[in-house]
Amino acid sequence: MKFAVTLASASIGVLCASSVAAAIDPLVIKGSKWFNSKTGDQFFFKGVAYQPRTGLKSDNPDPLADTTGCKRDVAVFKDLGINAIRVYEVDYTNSHDECMKLLEDAGIYVLLDMPSPKYSINRAEPYWDHDLMSHWQAKVDAFAEYPNLVAWIAGNEVANDVDTTPAAAFVKAAIRDMKAYLKTKKLSTPVGYADNDDPKIRMNLINYFNCGDDDTRADFYGINTYRWCGDKTDFKTSGYEDITKNMTDYTIPSLLTEYGCNLVRPRTFTEVKSLYGADMVSTFSGGIMYEYTEEDNEYGIVKVSVGDSKVEKNSDYDNFKKVLAAAKPQGVKMDSYKASGKDSTCPQSDSAWHVKSDVLPPTPSEARCECMMNSLGCTFKNSNLTTSEGKLIGEIIGNICGQTSCDGISVDTAKGVYGDFSACDSYQRAAWAVNKNYENQRGAVCSAGDVGTKIVDNPKQSDASKCLSEKDDNGVTGKPSGSGGSSSDKDDKENESDDDSTSGASAIAVQLSAVVAAAAMAFAF
Repeated sequence: MKFAVTLASASIGVLCASSVAAAIDPLVIKGSKWFNSKTGDQFFFKGVAYQPRTGLKSDNPDPLADTTGCKRDVAVFKDLGINAIRVYEVDYTNSHDECMKLLEDAGIYVLLDMPSPKYSINRAEPYWDHDLMSHWQAKVDAFAEYPNLVAWIAGNEVANDVDTTPAAAFVKAAIRDMKAYLKTKKLSTPVGYADNDDPKIRMNLINYFNCGDDDTRADFYGINTYRWCGDKTDFKTSGYEDITKNMTDYTIPSLLTEYGCNLVRPRTFTEVKSLYGADMVSTFSGGIMYEYTEEDNEYGIVKVSVGDSKVEKNSDYDNFKKVLAAAKPQGVKMDSYKASGKDSTCPQSDSAWHVKSDVLPPTPSEARCECMMNSLGCTFKNSNLTTSEGKLIGEIIGNICGQTSCDGISVDTAKGVYGDFSACDSYQRAAWAVNKNYENQRGAVCSAGDVGTKIVDNPKQSDASKCLSEKDDNGVTGKPSGSGGSSSDKDDKENESDDDSTSGASAIAVQLSAVVAAAAMAFAF
């Protein structure tokens, strides 16, 4: 497969160049497997999820900036015998040099989630705009020079049922755009996705993130699964056999990004033998056990507190250490490995999948949206909305988009429709709708109910359509567009009008209403 050769060769060149004095070997992807670029040995992740929360005193958790915690835990990681951690949330404004160096010297790779709770794609009201993308870019910049930053995860269980499948389109758009951003930085760190193993949408997600061209598909695929519970479960009865069959011909690497059912405690982790043994070793690249620290959800193997050097191990720790030490996966050498399998076929839009797979949301563009705002003859008086104004404008925009076309800001993932300014932020999209109503009334009334508005007599930009040539946030000039896969004309026609549950002016109005109100609350604080 072309992608495998390109990524492997590019990664070797880039990562080796940035890690001349690194204490850890760069990893590369070839086909559906990870390899150590120096030894050529296949690599298997033996990791834990790492996000200590007990003792937190801020709203910005960052375990990789807690030097006391890092020194404490890296010593434990060595004893445990892991080679990777998955971290969900960090504050990119902090320094991570000391912790990342401790991890590097211990031979531990880091998989880091791009989103954070404050800056993530909302599964119920998904969008992908400049604000989100700029925060993700800042996180990439903050970790770009660490040789043990091995992979990015662009979404964790974002689409988790049939109703939230539209969110998958925005995650895939984010993958496309962040891969492109990494290229501008001369980096090729893989970007992947982690699903929730939901039986109704599982295969659609698996296929969706591995279909289309190399620029839009995920570089690896993660599965969060908690099917294997206790010693009485085995490879077959747990459903692990089915998971493995689903990924057998997959053309990008797959791994368990979370595992470790806690319904039966103490946990004995008998699934580890299958994960690193003959049952799964030819298909999966290992996994990440959830989780390292004992929190309220009772999945941990140690008790720690943020900023404290003390650590208390429980019986799960000893059990996990024992099975991990016994796991000795036998892989293949990179030189002798020939990538096989076939690229996935994009799922068709239907009652269980509300996404037209060959079209993606546009790449965000701050310049394009600012240009559009400069074209409005009627807009908000204030640059920010209060919480109460946000709720009011939500209702007003709902009425506007229910009575007139809001095509410029509309989104219908099932039909692959994304307005030219749909990637603008909620305030800008609301302003566009208010101006649209003003234009429909031929300039008679510039109003948004009790929310202050103003007439702009001479807008700086005379024609909003000229804004479409503005560069996007990756520096690309041209009309906003996206692609995600391929489908036949016949498929397009068959899927045009069957399911209106996620389309139409009313749906657009409801979505914009909710997002504007939520954004207003953020503005207020």
